Amino acid sequence: MKYRVAHNEQGSLFEALNTLEAVKKERKAQQGKEMLVRGTEGIEGYLNLGMPLSCFPETCHLLITFAQSKRQQKEENQIFGRHEKASTDCVKFFIHAIGKNTKKIVKCGELHKEGCKLCVYAFKGETISDAMCKDGRFLPLLENRNWKLIEKLDSIVESKQPVDDLEGKLFQVEVEVEGRMSSRAATAQNSELERRNSCVLNEEIVHQYPSLIRESKKIRENFEKEMKERKSKTSLFKWHQTNFGKLTKNSTPVKMHKLLSKLSDSVGYLSWDNNGNRGSATCFLFRGLFIFTCQHVIDDIVGKGIEPSQWANIIGQCVRVTFAYEDSCEKEENCFSVEPWFEISDAILDYAVLQLKENGQQVPLGLYNGIGPVPYNGLIYIIGHPSGELKSTDACAVIPQGQRLEKCQEHIQARKAEGFRDMQYIHMYTQSSFHEIIHRPDVITYDTTFYFGSSGSPVFDSKGSLVALHVAGFAYEYQNGHSSIIEFGSTMESIIDNIKQNHRKWYEEVCITQQDVEMVSDEDL
Repeated sequence: MKYRVAHNEQGSLFEALNTLEAVKKERKAQQGKEMLVRGTEGIEGYLNLGMPLSCFPETCHLLITFAQSKRQQKEENQIFGRHEKASTDCVKFFIHAIGKNTKKIVKCGELHKEGCKLCVYAFKGETISDAMCKDGRFLPLLENRNWKLIEKLDSIVESKQPVDDLEGKLFQVEVEVEGRMSSRAATAQNSELERRNSCVLNEEIVHQYPSLIRESKKIRENFEKEMKERKSKTSLFKWHQTNFGKLTKNSTPVKMHKLLSKLSDSVGYLSWDNNGNRGSATCFLFRGLFIFTCQHVIDDIVGKGIEPSQWANIIGQCVRVTFAYEDSCEKEENCFSVEPWFEISDAILDYAVLQLKENGQQVPLGLYNGIGPVPYNGLIYIIGHPSGELKSTDACAVIPQGQRLEKCQEHIQARKAEGFRDMQYIHMYTQSSFHEIIHRPDVITYDTTFYFGSSGSPVFDSKGSLVALHVAGFAYEYQNGHSSIIEFGSTMESIIDNIKQNHRKWYEEVCITQQDVEMVSDEDL
């Protein structure tokens, strides 16, 4: 249905629309969602709800939709716009929702799409920067970073220029990459920051955090006690200094960072909402549209007492996957559903295969061609979503098979000596004792800080080869925090061999028949 709106031209678009009972009713039904208004005739693009009607042409058609809001917002905060008196000298220009180098420039995920454009209104005499920062729909980076507008890919308009000549023009935002300020400006800025920090450190920070005073006192008392018991005070200080350096050193070659960055594109955030049963885990693209995660993750999704024949339908209805959750505002963006298909899994190796639904979006590269043997020692790297948070990487030390029991006992004894009160299992897919995996050659053991939500993460060696699927671990709890005793993953070699033996047809169709896709390796860098 089409509705005609007439209102005082000094009023805003939102005020005019809100005179319609149909709009009021729909806003109430869509409570918690953000109302989006797009001009389709007479004026085009997504409009600012605060834009005065004096900026509109006499006749135009608008389309109203609603988008899921990522956070609970007060109603008035959803109505963007200007609050100063409207001027008759209104200028309207348009901005691509996707930035040129920094892609994410808008707050609303529904607007972060190719081909989407926003109509920005301003008044003659003000700058482009002021107009866009006051608009309210763009991310704060436009206030904190240098940027400019690009017209037709080759014409540059600086943000400090007036808006007077921008009427009807379409631009793309190019945000300056951080770190490009001049060395003189950077030095001056750093000096000023150091001066400010030194002035407020003792006066503000310490008093705001009483725990710092308490912990400082404890450290000082322990240090003085050790100094009395040792003959050489200097050697004690040097020992602590050296030990602190060993514990805090975390040096990773830049080449490895680049490699992990490319590999991380294939790592996904898997979430579900099965009639109120919500949770998240990690997955990774294997080949084509097939993804890997853990069998115990599937158990968590479907719940207890459900017939296996129903699992596929439940999975297809409630599971979502995104590979873009690298920023706090991207959790719900570019999501894939999964097919109601569940045929390949194994409880012992704790792996499961799901299939994404094709939706027109480009999928990342699969990791199948990059599978390698398990390293006996050295470093490995896990990429996942621990605790359901942003995608991150953890460098871990491999624990050789012959040292598993010894290492576990060392950790337990050390933590007991430190007063850890509760030794328990967390995110285990089985209640079996740790002793069952001591001699298993189909798992790799290591130390990691990844816990809840990281099940299903890919594990890579120092060359970027996929070597394991992170599945579970044994950990302790102390003062509401978790730390690791030992973690483990099923080796990809054993998983592929299991698939080959028990799901031969799928193995031949996916792992052999499909044309190989070149995988990222450190040789590409």
